[in-house]
Amino acid sequence: MPILWIATLAALAACGGGSAAADTAAAATPPLPAASAPVTPPVVASVCTAPIAATPTSGVAPSVGNGTPASCTETALRAAVAANAVVRFDCGTVPATIAIGATIELPALRDTTIDGEGRVTLDGGGRARIFRLVNPNYRSNAKGLTLQRIALRNGQAPGSGYVAPNTANPACAYGYADGSGAAIEVRDARLHVIDVDFQGNAAATPGPDVGGGAIYAAGSLDVAIVGSRFVGNSGANAGAVGALQSNLRIVNSTFTGNRAGGTGMNYAGGAATGCPGVGHPSQGGAGGNGGAVTIDGSDDTDVLVCGSTFDANRANELAGALFRTANIAPRKTTLDRSTFSNNTARQGGALFIMNSAPLEITASTFSGNVAVLFGAAHLQNTRFDIVNSTFSGNEATLGLGGALFLNGSGPASTLRNATFAGNRASGGTGYFSAAIFGDANFTIANTVFANNTTLDPFSPMQCGFASASGTNDVQWPPTRPVGGAADSACVAGIVFADPLLGALAAGGGPTPTHAPAATSPLRGAGRDCPATDQRGNARKAASCTVGAVE
Repeated sequence: MPILWIATLAALAACGGGSAAADTAAAATPPLPAASAPVTPPVVASVCTAPIAATPTSGVAPSVGNGTPASCTETALRAAVAANAVVRFDCGTVPATIAIGATIELPALRDTTIDGEGRVTLDGGGRARIFRLVNPNYRSNAKGLTLQRIALRNGQAPGSGYVAPNTANPACAYGYADGSGAAIEVRDARLHVIDVDFQGNAAATPGPDVGGGAIYAAGSLDVAIVGSRFVGNSGANAGAVGALQSNLRIVNSTFTGNRAGGTGMNYAGGAATGCPGVGHPSQGGAGGNGGAVTIDGSDDTDVLVCGSTFDANRANELAGALFRTANIAPRKTTLDRSTFSNNTARQGGALFIMNSAPLEITASTFSGNVAVLFGAAHLQNTRFDIVNSTFSGNEATLGLGGALFLNGSGPASTLRNATFAGNRASGGTGYFSAAIFGDANFTIANTVFANNTTLDPFSPMQCGFASASGTNDVQWPPTRPVGGAADSACVAGIVFADPLLGALAAGGGPTPTHAPAATSPLRGAGRDCPATDQRGNARKAASCTVGAVE
Protein backbone atom coordinates (compact mmCIF):
# COMPACT_ATOMS: atom_id res chain seq x y z
CA MET A 1 0.00 0.00 0.00
CA PRO A 2 1.56 3.34 -0.94
CA ILE A 3 2.39 5.93 1.65
CA LEU A 4 0.85 9.29 0.84
CA TRP A 5 3.14 11.73 2.65
CA ILE A 6 1.22 14.44 0.85
CA ALA A 7 0.75 18.12 0.97
CA THR A 8 -1.38 18.43 -2.13
CA LEU A 9 -0.84 21.26 -4.58
CA ALA A 10 -4.36 22.44 -3.86
CA ALA A 11 -3.67 22.65 -0.14
CA LEU A 12 -0.40 24.48 -0.66
CA ALA A 13 -1.96 26.87 -3.14
CA ALA A 14 -4.56 27.73 -0.52
CA CYS A 15 -1.77 29.05 1.67
CA GLY A 16 -1.45 32.10 -0.54
CA GLY A 17 1.77 34.01 -1.08
CA GLY A 18 3.65 32.17 1.64
CA SER A 19 3.44 28.77 0.00
CA ALA A 20 4.16 30.16 -3.42
CA ALA A 21 7.35 31.55 -1.95
CA ALA A 22 8.15 28.09 -0.62
CA ASP A 23 8.29 26.74 -4.15
CA THR A 24 10.72 29.40 -5.28
CA ALA A 25 12.80 29.22 -2.11
CA ALA A 26 13.53 25.50 -2.21
CA ALA A 27 17.04 26.10 -3.47
CA ALA A 28 17.76 28.20 -0.38
CA THR A 29 17.41 25.21 1.94
CA PRO A 30 20.81 24.21 3.28
CA PRO A 31 21.90 20.64 2.49
CA LEU A 32 21.34 17.85 4.96
CA PRO A 33 24.22 17.38 7.37
CA ALA A 34 26.48 14.40 6.93
CA ALA A 35 25.57 11.34 8.98
CA SER A 36 26.98 11.78 12.45
CA ALA A 37 28.99 9.23 14.37
CA PRO A 38 27.05 6.97 16.76
CA VAL A 39 26.23 8.67 20.01
CA THR A 40 24.94 7.51 23.35
CA PRO A 41 21.17 8.12 23.29
CA PRO A 42 19.98 10.45 26.04
CA VAL A 43 18.21 9.19 29.13
CA VAL A 44 14.46 9.65 28.74
CA ALA A 45 12.57 11.21 31.63
CA SER A 46 9.17 9.79 32.58
CA VAL A 47 7.10 12.94 32.17
CA CYS A 48 3.80 11.36 31.14
CA THR A 49 1.98 8.27 32.31
CA ALA A 50 2.92 5.44 29.96
CA PRO A 51 -0.05 3.85 28.17
CA ILE A 52 1.70 0.46 28.03
CA ALA A 53 4.15 -1.44 30.24
CA ALA A 54 6.96 -3.88 29.60
CA THR A 55 6.05 -7.56 29.60
CA PRO A 56 7.34 -9.40 32.71
CA THR A 57 9.88 -11.96 31.45
CA SER A 58 12.06 -12.88 34.45
CA GLY A 59 10.41 -16.28 34.87
CA VAL A 60 11.01 -17.31 31.27
CA ALA A 61 14.11 -19.31 30.39
CA PRO A 62 16.46 -17.69 27.82
CA SER A 63 16.07 -19.06 24.32
CA VAL A 64 19.01 -17.27 22.66
CA GLY A 65 22.52 -18.06 23.88
CA ASN A 66 24.07 -20.31 26.51
CA GLY A 67 26.04 -17.77 28.52
CA THR A 68 28.66 -16.58 26.04
CA PRO A 69 28.59 -13.76 23.45
CA ALA A 70 29.52 -16.22 20.69
CA SER A 71 26.39 -18.27 21.37
CA CYS A 72 24.09 -15.31 20.66
CA THR A 73 23.75 -15.51 16.89
CA GLU A 74 21.31 -14.54 14.17
CA THR A 75 20.53 -18.23 13.64
CA ALA A 76 19.70 -18.70 17.31
CA LEU A 77 17.47 -15.60 17.30
CA ARG A 78 15.58 -16.81 14.22
CA ALA A 79 14.89 -20.16 15.84
CA ALA A 80 13.84 -18.53 19.09
CA VAL A 81 11.27 -16.16 17.59
CA ALA A 82 9.79 -18.98 15.52
CA ALA A 83 9.32 -21.22 18.55
CA ASN A 84 8.72 -18.94 21.53
CA ALA A 85 6.18 -16.33 22.54
CA VAL A 86 8.78 -14.74 24.83
CA VAL A 87 12.42 -14.42 23.74
CA ARG A 88 15.20 -13.74 26.25
CA PHE A 89 18.96 -13.73 25.80
CA ASP A 90 21.81 -15.33 27.75
CA CYS A 91 24.90 -13.80 26.17
CA GLY A 92 27.05 -13.52 29.30
CA THR A 93 27.65 -10.62 31.64
CA VAL A 94 28.82 -8.04 29.07
CA PRO A 95 26.67 -6.34 26.40
CA ALA A 96 26.40 -8.36 23.20
CA THR A 97 25.87 -7.36 19.56
CA ILE A 98 24.22 -9.77 17.14
CA ALA A 99 24.86 -9.13 13.45
CA ILE A 100 21.72 -9.46 11.29
CA GLY A 101 22.40 -10.38 7.67
CA ALA A 102 18.81 -10.82 6.44
CA THR A 103 15.36 -9.76 7.64
CA ILE A 104 13.87 -11.79 10.48
CA GLU A 105 10.21 -12.48 9.78
CA LEU A 106 8.04 -12.45 12.91
CA PRO A 107 4.64 -14.15 13.28
CA ALA A 108 1.93 -11.53 12.85
CA LEU A 109 -0.97 -13.52 14.31
CA ARG A 110 0.71 -14.37 17.61
CA ASP A 111 1.80 -12.17 20.50
CA THR A 112 5.59 -12.15 20.75
CA THR A 113 7.85 -10.38 23.24
CA ILE A 114 11.56 -9.84 22.58
CA ASP A 115 13.41 -8.60 25.67
CA GLY A 116 17.05 -7.53 25.42
CA GLU A 117 17.15 -6.61 29.13
CA GLY A 118 19.37 -3.64 28.30
CA ARG A 119 22.33 -5.76 27.17
CA VAL A 120 21.65 -6.70 23.54
CA THR A 121 22.10 -4.83 20.25
CA LEU A 122 20.86 -6.11 16.91
CA ASP A 123 22.95 -4.62 14.09
CA GLY A 124 21.88 -4.75 10.44
CA GLY A 125 25.31 -3.57 9.32
CA GLY A 126 23.77 -1.36 6.66
CA ARG A 127 22.81 -4.53 4.78
CA ALA A 128 19.39 -5.70 5.94
CA ARG A 129 16.11 -4.71 7.53
CA ILE A 130 16.10 -6.24 11.02
CA PHE A 131 12.45 -7.24 11.68
CA ARG A 132 9.35 -7.60 9.53
CA LEU A 133 5.88 -8.24 10.96
CA VAL A 134 3.28 -8.36 8.18
CA ASN A 135 -0.31 -9.55 8.02
CA PRO A 136 -1.93 -9.12 4.58
CA ASN A 137 -5.18 -7.73 6.02
CA TYR A 138 -5.85 -4.14 7.04
CA ARG A 139 -6.60 -2.75 10.53
CA SER A 140 -8.01 -6.06 11.73
CA ASN A 141 -5.36 -7.72 13.88
CA ALA A 142 -4.78 -7.12 17.61
CA LYS A 143 -1.85 -9.53 17.89
CA GLY A 144 1.74 -8.53 17.39
CA LEU A 145 5.11 -7.63 18.89
CA THR A 146 6.37 -6.16 22.15
CA LEU A 147 9.98 -5.08 21.74
CA GLN A 148 11.66 -3.97 24.95
CA ARG A 149 15.03 -3.02 26.46
CA ILE A 150 17.08 -3.60 23.31
CA ALA A 151 18.96 -1.62 20.64
CA LEU A 152 18.37 -1.83 16.88
CA ARG A 153 21.07 -0.24 14.77
CA ASN A 154 22.13 0.16 11.16
CA GLY A 155 19.14 -1.56 9.61
CA GLN A 156 18.74 -0.98 5.88
CA ALA A 157 15.36 -1.29 4.15
CA PRO A 158 15.76 -2.81 0.68
CA GLY A 159 14.63 -0.33 -1.96
CA SER A 160 12.76 -1.65 -4.98
CA GLY A 161 10.63 -0.47 -7.89
CA TYR A 162 12.90 2.45 -8.73
CA VAL A 163 11.54 5.01 -11.22
CA ALA A 164 14.10 7.35 -12.76
CA PRO A 165 13.51 11.12 -12.97
CA ASN A 166 11.51 12.19 -16.01
CA THR A 167 13.70 14.54 -18.02
CA ALA A 168 10.71 15.66 -20.10
CA ASN A 169 8.84 16.73 -16.95
CA PRO A 170 10.97 17.18 -13.80
CA ALA A 171 7.80 17.56 -11.73
CA CYS A 172 6.99 13.86 -12.16
CA ALA A 173 7.52 11.66 -9.12
CA TYR A 174 10.63 9.50 -9.06
CA GLY A 175 12.55 7.24 -6.71
CA TYR A 176 11.78 3.98 -4.95
CA ALA A 177 8.27 2.51 -4.70
CA ASP A 178 9.15 0.30 -1.72
CA GLY A 179 11.74 0.31 1.03
CA SER A 180 10.20 1.44 4.33
CA GLY A 181 10.96 0.52 7.93
CA ALA A 182 14.66 -0.31 8.19
CA ALA A 183 14.56 -1.58 11.78
CA ILE A 184 10.92 -2.76 11.84
CA GLU A 185 8.29 -2.95 9.13
CA VAL A 186 4.75 -3.63 10.38
CA ARG A 187 1.44 -4.13 8.62
CA ASP A 188 -1.86 -4.91 10.36
CA ALA A 189 -0.21 -5.91 13.62
CA ARG A 190 0.23 -4.49 17.10
CA LEU A 191 3.60 -2.94 17.88
CA HIS A 192 4.64 -1.95 21.40
CA VAL A 193 8.13 -0.45 21.74
CA ILE A 194 9.45 0.14 25.27
CA ASP A 195 12.94 1.38 26.21
CA VAL A 196 14.49 0.71 22.80
CA ASP A 197 17.38 2.50 21.09
CA PHE A 198 17.13 3.02 17.32
CA GLN A 199 20.29 4.40 15.75
CA GLY A 200 21.54 4.73 12.18
CA ASN A 201 18.70 2.85 10.51
CA ALA A 202 17.94 3.90 6.92
CA ALA A 203 14.84 3.51 4.76
CA ALA A 204 15.12 3.89 1.00
CA THR A 205 15.55 7.35 -0.52
CA PRO A 206 14.49 9.15 -2.64
CA GLY A 207 10.84 8.36 -3.23
CA PRO A 208 7.45 9.97 -2.65
CA ASP A 209 5.98 7.01 -0.76
CA VAL A 210 8.84 5.46 1.22
CA GLY A 211 9.86 6.32 4.75
CA GLY A 212 10.28 5.32 8.36
CA GLY A 213 14.01 5.02 8.87
CA ALA A 214 13.51 3.07 12.11
CA ILE A 215 9.82 2.06 12.16
CA TYR A 216 7.16 1.96 9.49
CA ALA A 217 3.61 0.83 10.28
CA ALA A 218 0.75 0.51 7.79
CA GLY A 219 -2.88 -0.37 8.54
CA SER A 220 -2.18 -1.15 12.20
CA LEU A 221 -4.56 -0.62 15.11
CA ASP A 222 -2.02 -0.08 17.89
CA VAL A 223 1.47 1.37 17.57
CA ALA A 224 2.80 2.64 20.91
CA ILE A 225 6.32 3.89 21.58
CA VAL A 226 7.38 4.55 25.19
CA GLY A 227 10.68 5.63 26.72
CA SER A 228 12.63 5.06 23.53
CA ARG A 229 15.39 6.89 21.67
CA PHE A 230 15.78 7.56 17.94
CA VAL A 231 19.16 8.91 16.85
CA GLY A 232 20.44 9.49 13.32
CA ASN A 233 17.85 7.45 11.43
CA SER A 234 16.88 8.46 7.88
CA GLY A 235 14.57 7.92 4.92
CA ALA A 236 13.01 9.74 2.00
CA ASN A 237 10.23 10.70 4.46
CA ALA A 238 9.76 10.05 8.18
CA GLY A 239 13.39 9.84 9.23
CA ALA A 240 12.54 7.84 12.36
CA VAL A 241 8.86 6.74 12.43
CA GLY A 242 6.35 6.52 9.60
CA ALA A 243 2.69 5.65 10.19
CA LEU A 244 0.09 5.15 7.46
CA GLN A 245 -3.51 4.46 8.49
CA SER A 246 -2.13 3.42 11.88
CA ASN A 247 -3.01 4.58 15.39
CA LEU A 248 0.11 6.07 17.00
CA ARG A 249 1.12 7.05 20.55
CA ILE A 250 4.59 8.38 21.40
CA VAL A 251 5.34 8.91 25.09
CA ASN A 252 8.51 9.91 26.98
CA SER A 253 10.73 9.40 23.93
CA THR A 254 13.50 11.37 22.20
CA PHE A 255 14.22 12.01 18.54
CA THR A 256 17.64 13.45 17.72
CA GLY A 257 19.33 14.06 14.38
CA ASN A 258 16.89 12.09 12.22
CA ARG A 259 16.53 13.11 8.56
CA ALA A 260 13.98 13.07 5.73
CA GLY A 261 16.26 13.27 2.71
CA GLY A 262 13.86 13.15 -0.25
CA THR A 263 12.98 16.24 -2.26
CA GLY A 264 9.91 17.69 -3.94
CA MET A 265 7.33 16.47 -1.37
CA ASN A 266 4.54 14.22 -2.71
CA TYR A 267 1.56 15.67 -4.47
CA ALA A 268 -1.12 14.77 -6.99
CA GLY A 269 -2.12 16.67 -10.11
CA GLY A 270 -0.92 20.13 -11.05
CA ALA A 271 2.37 19.98 -12.91
CA ALA A 272 2.40 16.20 -12.38
CA THR A 273 -0.85 15.58 -14.31
CA GLY A 274 -0.26 12.74 -16.75
CA CYS A 275 2.93 11.55 -15.07
CA PRO A 276 3.23 7.77 -14.60
CA GLY A 277 4.07 8.30 -10.94
CA VAL A 278 5.66 5.88 -8.50
CA GLY A 279 2.81 3.65 -7.47
CA HIS A 280 -0.03 5.77 -8.85
CA PRO A 281 -0.40 8.11 -11.83
CA SER A 282 -0.30 11.92 -11.91
CA GLN A 283 2.07 11.96 -8.96
CA GLY A 284 4.86 14.44 -8.32
CA GLY A 285 7.77 14.76 -5.94
CA ALA A 286 10.24 12.41 -4.29
CA GLY A 287 9.60 12.93 -0.58
CA GLY A 288 11.38 15.00 2.03
CA ASN A 289 8.61 15.36 4.65
CA GLY A 290 8.80 14.68 8.40
CA GLY A 291 12.38 14.75 9.65
CA ALA A 292 11.50 12.54 12.63
CA VAL A 293 7.84 11.42 12.42
CA THR A 294 5.23 11.30 9.66
CA ILE A 295 1.59 10.28 10.18
CA ASP A 296 -0.79 10.00 7.25
CA GLY A 297 -4.13 8.44 6.49
CA SER A 298 -7.89 8.60 6.72
CA ASP A 299 -8.59 5.56 8.91
CA ASP A 300 -6.20 6.29 11.75
CA THR A 301 -7.66 7.94 14.83
CA ASP A 302 -6.17 10.10 17.57
CA VAL A 303 -2.42 10.73 17.66
CA LEU A 304 -0.72 11.37 21.00
CA VAL A 305 2.77 12.78 21.61
CA CYS A 306 3.48 13.32 25.31
CA GLY A 307 6.61 14.02 27.32
CA SER A 308 8.83 13.73 24.26
CA THR A 309 11.72 15.72 22.82
CA PHE A 310 12.52 16.42 19.17
CA ASP A 311 15.93 18.01 18.67
CA ALA A 312 18.01 18.74 15.55
CA ASN A 313 15.88 16.69 13.17
CA ARG A 314 15.78 17.80 9.54
CA ALA A 315 13.49 17.58 6.51
CA ASN A 316 14.30 18.77 3.02
CA GLU A 317 10.67 19.81 2.53
CA LEU A 318 7.90 19.96 5.18
CA ALA A 319 8.16 19.54 8.98
CA GLY A 320 11.61 19.14 10.45
CA ALA A 321 10.19 17.16 13.37
CA LEU A 322 6.58 15.99 12.92
CA PHE A 323 4.29 15.87 9.88
CA ARG A 324 0.63 14.87 10.00
CA THR A 325 -2.16 14.87 7.44
CA ALA A 326 -5.63 13.42 7.91
CA ASN A 327 -6.84 12.82 4.38
CA ILE A 328 -10.64 12.81 4.76
CA ALA A 329 -12.26 13.42 8.16
CA PRO A 330 -10.39 15.69 10.61
CA ARG A 331 -8.52 13.83 13.34
CA LYS A 332 -7.37 14.74 16.83
CA THR A 333 -3.68 15.40 17.49
CA THR A 334 -2.32 15.98 21.01
CA LEU A 335 1.13 17.42 21.70
CA ASP A 336 1.54 17.55 25.48
CA ARG A 337 4.56 18.52 27.62
CA SER A 338 6.94 18.09 24.70
CA THR A 339 9.90 20.06 23.38
CA PHE A 340 10.66 20.79 19.73
CA SER A 341 14.06 22.44 19.40
CA ASN A 342 16.59 23.18 16.64
CA ASN A 343 14.69 21.31 13.94
CA THR A 344 14.97 22.51 10.33
CA ALA A 345 12.97 22.24 7.13
CA ARG A 346 12.10 24.22 4.04
CA GLN A 347 8.60 24.80 5.41
CA GLY A 348 7.54 24.37 9.05
CA GLY A 349 10.79 23.98 10.97
CA ALA A 350 9.16 21.71 13.56
CA LEU A 351 5.58 20.95 12.44
CA PHE A 352 3.34 20.61 9.42
CA ILE A 353 -0.15 19.57 10.53
CA MET A 354 -3.15 19.52 8.20
CA ASN A 355 -6.82 18.74 8.85
CA SER A 356 -6.54 18.14 12.58
CA ALA A 357 -9.52 18.92 14.82
CA PRO A 358 -8.67 19.54 17.45
CA LEU A 359 -4.93 20.02 17.53
CA GLU A 360 -4.15 20.36 21.23
CA ILE A 361 -0.75 21.83 22.11
CA THR A 362 -0.30 21.99 25.86
CA ALA A 363 2.68 22.85 28.09
CA SER A 364 5.07 22.50 25.17
CA THR A 365 8.02 24.54 23.91
CA PHE A 366 9.14 25.28 20.35
CA SER A 367 12.59 26.87 20.31
CA GLY A 368 15.33 27.48 17.80
CA ASN A 369 13.50 25.82 14.91
CA VAL A 370 14.45 27.21 11.49
CA ALA A 371 12.78 27.07 8.08
CA VAL A 372 12.77 29.06 4.89
CA LEU A 373 9.06 29.56 5.59
CA PHE A 374 7.24 29.31 8.94
CA GLY A 375 10.00 28.81 11.48
CA ALA A 376 8.21 26.64 14.04
CA ALA A 377 4.95 25.37 12.54
CA HIS A 378 2.59 25.40 9.57
CA LEU A 379 -0.97 24.59 10.65
CA GLN A 380 -3.32 24.03 7.70
CA ASN A 381 -7.13 23.60 7.85
CA THR A 382 -6.88 22.87 11.55
CA ARG A 383 -8.85 23.79 14.66
CA PHE A 384 -6.28 24.26 17.37
CA ASP A 385 -6.16 24.88 21.10
CA ILE A 386 -2.72 26.14 22.15
CA VAL A 387 -2.38 26.70 25.90
CA ASN A 388 0.48 27.21 28.36
CA SER A 389 3.06 26.91 25.58
CA THR A 390 6.18 28.79 24.51
CA PHE A 391 7.49 29.78 21.07
CA SER A 392 11.01 31.13 21.44
CA GLY A 393 13.79 31.99 19.01
CA ASN A 394 12.29 30.32 15.94
CA GLU A 395 13.21 31.76 12.55
CA ALA A 396 11.87 32.04 9.00
CA THR A 397 14.92 32.86 6.89
CA LEU A 398 13.27 33.86 3.59
CA GLY A 399 9.59 33.87 4.35
CA LEU A 400 6.77 34.80 6.69
CA GLY A 401 5.79 33.55 10.11
CA GLY A 402 8.87 33.30 12.30
CA ALA A 403 6.92 31.09 14.69
CA LEU A 404 3.50 30.16 13.24
CA PHE A 405 1.74 30.16 9.89
CA LEU A 406 -2.03 29.58 10.14
CA ASN A 407 -4.24 28.92 7.14
CA GLY A 408 -7.85 27.77 7.13
CA SER A 409 -7.98 27.74 10.92
CA GLY A 410 -11.25 26.74 12.53
CA PRO A 411 -12.92 29.82 14.08
CA ALA A 412 -13.31 27.91 17.35
CA SER A 413 -9.52 27.79 17.69
CA THR A 414 -7.96 29.37 20.79
CA LEU A 415 -4.57 30.66 21.86
CA ARG A 416 -4.40 31.06 25.64
CA ASN A 417 -1.56 31.83 28.03
CA ALA A 418 1.16 31.47 25.42
CA THR A 419 4.54 33.18 25.21
CA PHE A 420 6.02 34.31 21.88
CA ALA A 421 9.53 35.64 22.47
CA GLY A 422 12.46 36.41 20.20
CA ASN A 423 11.11 34.80 17.05
CA ARG A 424 12.40 36.22 13.74
CA ALA A 425 11.52 36.66 10.09
CA SER A 426 15.03 37.55 8.99
CA GLY A 427 14.88 37.72 5.20
CA GLY A 428 14.68 41.53 4.96
CA THR A 429 12.13 43.68 3.15
CA GLY A 430 9.04 41.69 2.20
CA TYR A 431 9.44 39.13 5.00
CA PHE A 432 7.47 39.90 8.13
CA SER A 433 5.21 38.56 10.92
CA ALA A 434 7.88 37.23 13.24
CA ALA A 435 5.36 35.68 15.65
CA ILE A 436 2.23 34.71 13.68
CA PHE A 437 1.18 35.06 10.06
CA GLY A 438 -2.26 33.99 8.90
CA ASP A 439 -5.86 33.80 10.01
CA ALA A 440 -7.14 36.02 12.82
CA ASN A 441 -10.54 34.38 13.23
CA PHE A 442 -9.92 33.04 16.73
CA THR A 443 -9.47 34.34 20.27
CA ILE A 444 -6.10 35.19 21.83
CA ALA A 445 -6.12 35.59 25.61
CA ASN A 446 -3.50 36.11 28.32
CA THR A 447 -0.72 35.90 25.75
CA VAL A 448 2.53 37.86 25.47
CA PHE A 449 4.35 38.85 22.27
CA ALA A 450 7.86 39.98 23.19
CA ASN A 451 10.63 41.12 20.86
CA ASN A 452 9.62 39.12 17.81
CA THR A 453 11.51 41.01 15.11
CA THR A 454 11.93 41.47 11.38
CA LEU A 455 14.16 43.49 9.09
CA ASP A 456 11.20 44.87 7.13
CA PRO A 457 10.41 48.52 7.96
CA PHE A 458 7.04 48.57 6.17
CA SER A 459 4.97 45.54 7.28
CA PRO A 460 3.58 44.28 10.59
CA MET A 461 6.50 43.05 12.62
CA GLN A 462 4.98 40.58 15.08
CA CYS A 463 1.57 39.52 13.71
CA GLY A 464 0.70 39.90 10.05
CA PHE A 465 -3.06 40.07 10.06
CA ALA A 466 -5.89 42.33 11.10
CA SER A 467 -5.89 42.40 14.87
CA ALA A 468 -7.42 39.32 16.48
CA SER A 469 -10.02 39.49 19.22
CA GLY A 470 -9.07 38.73 22.79
CA THR A 471 -8.34 40.05 26.27
CA ASN A 472 -5.47 40.61 28.68
CA ASP A 473 -2.68 40.38 26.11
CA VAL A 474 0.69 42.19 26.12
CA GLN A 475 2.99 43.20 23.25
CA TRP A 476 6.47 44.74 23.07
CA PRO A 477 8.02 46.81 21.53
CA PRO A 478 5.45 49.31 20.24
CA THR A 479 7.65 50.31 17.28
CA ARG A 480 9.68 48.45 14.69
CA PRO A 481 13.44 48.55 15.34
CA VAL A 482 14.00 48.93 11.58
CA GLY A 483 12.43 52.19 10.40
CA GLY A 484 10.85 53.11 13.73
CA ALA A 485 7.22 52.95 12.59
CA ALA A 486 4.50 51.92 15.03
CA ASP A 487 3.90 48.19 14.95
CA SER A 488 0.47 46.69 14.36
CA ALA A 489 -1.38 45.27 17.35
CA CYS A 490 -1.57 41.48 17.43
CA VAL A 491 -4.86 41.72 19.36
CA ALA A 492 -7.36 44.57 19.40
CA GLY A 493 -6.83 46.63 22.55
CA ILE A 494 -3.54 44.92 23.43
CA VAL A 495 -1.36 46.56 26.10
CA PHE A 496 2.10 47.67 24.95
CA ALA A 497 4.50 47.13 27.86
CA ASP A 498 7.95 45.59 28.34
CA PRO A 499 7.20 42.14 29.81
CA LEU A 500 10.67 41.79 31.37
CA LEU A 501 11.04 38.14 30.43
CA GLY A 502 14.04 36.12 31.50
CA ALA A 503 16.02 33.91 29.12
CA LEU A 504 14.63 30.57 28.00
CA ALA A 505 15.68 28.12 30.68
CA ALA A 506 14.70 25.10 32.72
CA GLY A 507 12.17 26.56 35.11
CA GLY A 508 11.14 23.53 37.11
CA GLY A 509 8.75 21.90 34.65
CA PRO A 510 9.27 19.33 31.89
CA THR A 511 9.82 21.97 29.16
CA PRO A 512 11.93 25.17 29.11
CA THR A 513 10.18 28.50 29.71
CA HIS A 514 10.65 32.28 29.94
CA ALA A 515 9.98 33.45 33.51
CA PRO A 516 8.74 37.02 34.00
CA ALA A 517 10.73 39.21 36.38
CA ALA A 518 9.32 40.03 39.80
CA THR A 519 8.44 43.51 38.51
CA SER A 520 6.99 42.32 35.20
CA PRO A 521 3.65 43.90 34.18
CA LEU A 522 2.52 40.39 33.18
CA ARG A 523 2.07 39.45 36.84
CA GLY A 524 -1.54 39.72 37.93
CA ALA A 525 -2.67 41.06 34.53
CA GLY A 526 -4.40 37.90 33.35
CA ARG A 527 -7.94 36.65 33.93
CA ASP A 528 -9.56 33.23 33.53
CA CYS A 529 -6.22 31.47 33.17
CA PRO A 530 -5.85 27.67 33.26
CA ALA A 531 -5.52 26.18 36.74
CA THR A 532 -1.81 25.50 36.24
CA ASP A 533 0.95 27.04 34.14
CA GLN A 534 3.35 25.42 31.66
CA ARG A 535 5.47 24.04 34.49
CA GLY A 536 2.46 22.47 36.19
CA ASN A 537 2.50 25.04 38.99
CA ALA A 538 -0.79 26.39 40.32
CA ARG A 539 -1.94 29.78 39.05
CA LYS A 540 -3.57 32.49 41.10
CA ALA A 541 -7.30 32.18 40.73
CA ALA A 542 -8.26 35.86 40.72
CA SER A 543 -5.36 37.61 39.01
CA CYS A 544 -3.09 35.22 37.14
CA THR A 545 0.01 35.99 35.09
CA VAL A 546 -0.11 36.65 31.35
CA GLY A 547 1.92 34.16 29.34
CA ALA A 548 2.92 30.55 29.85
CA VAL A 549 4.53 30.97 33.29
CA GLU A 550 2.78 32.05 36.49
